Amino acid sequence: MARINLPAGDGLEVTRALKLAPHFADVVAGYEKAVGRTTLDRRLHELVRYRVAELNQCTVCLAFRWDSGVDEDVHAQVAHWQTSDEFSRTERAALSFTEQFCRDSAAIPDSLINELEELLPPGQVVELTLVVGKYVAMGRFMQVLGLDQSCDLSPAR
Repeated sequence: MARINLPAGDGLEVTRALKLAPHFADVVAGYEKAVGRTTLDRRLHELVRYRVAELNQCTVCLAFRWDSGVDEDVHAQVAHWQTSDEFSRTERAALSFTEQFCRDSAAIPDSLINELEELLPPGQVVELTLVVGKYVAMGRFMQVLGLDQSCDLSPAR
């Protein structure tokens, strides 16, 4: 249940909340679409999305699934990525980055950024940062305001 007074009407609470700040609605929609068009590997994208959902404690995002090649057994191991054999070096670096981004982004070491630049194609450290940032921001926006949470991930591939 929303913690703020929302405009009357049907539809998701998050959509109705954005009607209170319409100058943000197009930006939020554009960011959602851009994240859906990321060139990040689909599996990697899902792993970082899911880790953010775990850290944000977003029940809807934790239950959400899309065709990413990540099965339930892998989802169950995401919280324990450091000790699981399921994840590649690139995925481990991205999950480490995701956790640090969520917990203390100012403490992300240069060595991790350098490692990600070695492991990912050019430009994808920027994409990873923007993708993780979107999930953190929108997850917390909805959580703080008590809005119905909905993950809309429609990759354009």
